[in-house]
This record gives sequence, structure tokens and C-alpha cells, in this order.
Amino acid sequence: MAVYKRYKGKKISSKHPAYATARWWVYKRIRGHGTIHQGVPEARTREEAELVERKLVKQLFDKAYGVTDIITTFEDFVESTYRKYVEQNNVNKGAKKLYIKLLLKHFRSKALHTITPQDCRDCRSKLQYGRNQRKKKSTLSPSSINRIMSTLSKIFSLACEEGILDRNPMQYVKALPEPPARKRLLTPAQKEAFWKELESDTLLYRLVQLAVNMPLRRGQLLALQENVVDFENQRVWVISSKGRPPRPVPINSTAASVLREMIADKQLPFPITNFRKRWSAILIRAKINKPGGTREENYHFHDLRTYFASELIRRNINPVVVQNLFAHSDMSITNIYAETDADLMLEAVKQLDEPNAEAS
Repeated sequence: MAVYKRYKGKKISSKHPAYATARWWVYKRIRGHGTIHQGVPEARTREEAELVERKLVKQLFDKAYGVTDIITTFEDFVESTYRKYVEQNNVNKGAKKLYIKLLLKHFRSKALHTITPQDCRDCRSKLQYGRNQRKKKSTLSPSSINRIMSTLSKIFSLACEEGILDRNPMQYVKALPEPPARKRLLTPAQKEAFWKELESDTLLYRLVQLAVNMPLRRGQLLALQENVVDFENQRVWVISSKGRPPRPVPINSTAASVLREMIADKQLPFPITNFRKRWSAILIRAKINKPGGTREENYHFHDLRTYFASELIRRNINPVVVQNLFAHSDMSITNIYAETDADLMLEAVKQLDEPNAEAS
């Protein structure tokens, strides 16, 4: 049967209780030319589904025999246009490569103009509730899924710009609700225990010292080389991150001292191995993390960015300056890292205990 109805991934007959509301599907195998297998959410009757079938068969033959008026598939457009866009616009190439791989699994051979908002929602649902290669439940967070779907939306937008699509089907698909940004500050006692344990690992100690004195991610810190350090002008040039070009970052005396020691010891770039194992051991010995602790419970190296930003806020540094140090395009992004601890907030409200000079 070339057209049939499908419910929860299985072909059903007219006797099935969900037959009336189930979606029509087209399955047509043409020897030497390929196979058509896709849903037809717009079809309400068998006649409509068969009409779509005839159109898809014609498109397949047109493509096979080089007819110019052919339909562009999702894969064709990604390979010919979107990958080029990624390269030319210096976006996060590593992440986009992964997103494309995941999207191709769902839309590879579909004609662009046949993809509907419901197809996009189905893709999102598969990412959210599907299983990974080890047959375990998907570990993708709502934030990650939203970024993947944003990439899908950009692909459709480019197709609209090229005149291939009249509308972007993703404009009707809502983003998944995301939990509040994870924040984790160390208490004074935890800070003391943390630094004390770090003394047993000189290389990791130096890495953390740089992390709490410079607004850099771990990958950028590990990639630092002697030729990017400018002690005279008190700055380093860091590698690009998240599609942004290299930029100069100021260094204070503490960071400069650490960098001089590392250059003298020939430790740039960082010759660190087994980072995760070493980091985890330090945090467990300091009784900050627990063996087998969850992501929400444990303290991560990335949390040192919150440490850095919060220390600046504690010293009443203008938030705009903090934003520029992080090279954030929007203050709302900086606010994710800027957090005040309980002691600082207590000191703030205690100031209200003092008589108002103007009132007196």
C-alpha cells in the first residue's frame, strides 16, 4: 500500500480506534530511484494523500533525470547553503556541526517545502524523549534542545531568503521552558578548604588562579601560549570563543605573576592531563562535592566564572565593566554569572540601620 495511516509509529487499519485522527503516510519504493517515506499531516482523506504521493513521485523522477524544476531536500539545502553560512559568519562551528547531525537524522530526505510546524514539534519531541545510541534516556537539556531548534529555524529562514520557502514553519513552534540558570557560590569555609586542597596540585592551582582573575573559559585558559601574553601592556590575546574573533583581555598582577612562573617552567600551553579526575579529587577532598553527586549538587570549573564576576560585584565594580570583560552582548547574560552571597546582602540591608543623613 502506497498510502497508509500510522499511529504511535505503527501502521494501522481502518478498524483501529484512532484511525480517524491518525496521520496519513506515503511509502513508495521505486527501483533504481529511491524510496519515499514521509508523513502527510495536511491530508485528511485517502484521495488527498494519494495526490501528495503522485507529486512526491514526480519530484523524485525529476531529480533523477535532471529536470531543473526540482524540489530541494533538507539535506541538499544544508550541505549547499547552511554549512557555507556557518563558515562565512564565524558562528560556533563545533556546536553547529553536532546540531546539523541531529537534524539530518530527522529531516534528511524531506523536501523543504513539505516540512510542517508539526514535523518540527515531532523533531523536538524526539530530541526530548528519545534515546541515545546506548539506548538510554536522552540527556539533552531543554536549553540544548532550544539551541538545536533555533538552528533549524535559521535553516528555514535562509531558505526563505533564497526564495525556496514562503514561510518559516518554526515560527509556530514554541521554545521549551528552561529552568533558571544554575548558580553556585562557595561559602567562605568552602573557599578556604578549596584553596588548601589545591596546594597539593601546583598545575591545577595555577589554572584556578588564572580562572578567578581572568574572564576566560577553561578551553581558552588551556590554550594560552607564551606568544599571546603582553606583559608590557598588561593583556593577553585569547582564542575565539562561540564564534567571536580573538580579543585582548586585561591581566592583573596576580595573573601576570602566575603566567611568568608558567613561562619560566615551560608550562604554556597547559600540559595538564586527566583534568576531570584531578578536579573531582580536589573538590571531594575539600568536601564541596560528593562522590556520584548530581550536576546541580556538584561544583564545576565553569562555576569559577561566577566566582570571578561575584568578586568584582563585591568590590562595587560597575556591572557594565563586568559585561565588557566577559564580552557579553547583553547584560542579561552577565547577570547569569553575577551573584551576591548572603553576607554581602546582609551588609547591604544593615546600612538601613544607620540614620539617614538627609533626614537628620
